[in-house]
Amino acid sequence: MSLLFTPSSRLRWFSVMAVGLGSASAALANPPPSPEQGVAAWLATLQRPSDLGTVASDSQPSVASQPQEATTGAPLLLAQASAATTPEPIAPDTAAPAADQPAAGEIAPGTERRRPLPWAYETLPQPFPRDNQRDDRVQVLVGVAANTSPDFFGGAQYHFALKPVAALQWGRWRFSVGGGYGLMGQGRRDRGSGAQAVLRETDRFNLSLSLNIDRGRDVAETDRLRGVPDVPATLRARLRARYYLSDRWTAVLAASQDILGKGRGMEMDAWLGYRWPVSEATRVDFGMGASWGNSQFMRSQYGVPVSATVASGYPAFRPGAGLYQTDIGVDVAHALSRSWVLFGGLHYSQLHGDARRSPLTLRANGVSATIGIAWRN
Repeated sequence: MSLLFTPSSRLRWFSVMAVGLGSASAALANPPPSPEQGVAAWLATLQRPSDLGTVASDSQPSVASQPQEATTGAPLLLAQASAATTPEPIAPDTAAPAADQPAAGEIAPGTERRRPLPWAYETLPQPFPRDNQRDDRVQVLVGVAANTSPDFFGGAQYHFALKPVAALQWGRWRFSVGGGYGLMGQGRRDRGSGAQAVLRETDRFNLSLSLNIDRGRDVAETDRLRGVPDVPATLRARLRARYYLSDRWTAVLAASQDILGKGRGMEMDAWLGYRWPVSEATRVDFGMGASWGNSQFMRSQYGVPVSATVASGYPAFRPGAGLYQTDIGVDVAHALSRSWVLFGGLHYSQLHGDARRSPLTLRANGVSATIGIAWRN
């Protein structure tokens, strides 16, 4: 069977062949999109017209003008739309400060900047414990002090002595000689010496227990006391409570007892002190105190036993318990440098009651003075 083509049929055949070849070449030039590109193109169709209009700017051709590039340009449109709507993350180091927190180097409104304290203020005795009060370093103080005190029993009006001043502190354990611990942060009014342990300590309260050596009295050193029994040396246990009434007022109550049975009895001390910060390098402490002794303490200090009346020439005297001395004075501490401290004090003392009426008492009042220098780490 033979096929006959008319001119019109041949034209239609060549047109079909041309369209087929053109479609094939277009397919080869633009391959079908991958599945990922298809999903991206589908997501691009979900964008609002306003978003697409924002993304398709003058530099990007529109979808209507180039339909053959709609599928291949969809991922680019989706990426640009996401970049336009997603805020840029802020780096941690450049983050803006919160509304209720000041920026670095600034102070919150209503807050005062705390000025660093100079070395002189830190090294002087403080009414309250420092912020670094839990310092476990071994703190050492050594010095010397010249002291003159009234001799209530001797022929001379005053007694002069050159005394060592030392202190050692490690945590809650302390050792002091000549009241040296008073220069390490607790004020000058600390007459106790010896080993000390802090039993309880808060911002305003301090309770400590110490062992102190009471040297007694050697009558051989005073001619007018010959024939009177010596006052033996002993070891005293001293319990002291200190309370800070304010940043300047301090109250102290202490009791000491003879623990070796030498007949020295018990005495109690009460003290009220006021601290005046003259400058950051100088402190002045004013204070007044009173001392009380039981009958055993009073007899050992101011009594005359019947057995000593002949040898001493004094009548028998048996004092009772009671207030026996009051004291008022002023103490000064001045920091010369980070390690060196100059200190001194002036006190007036007066005897009362049976202590004043004792035949052994030559004078009832007197002034004592102290000046010294110490080094501490």
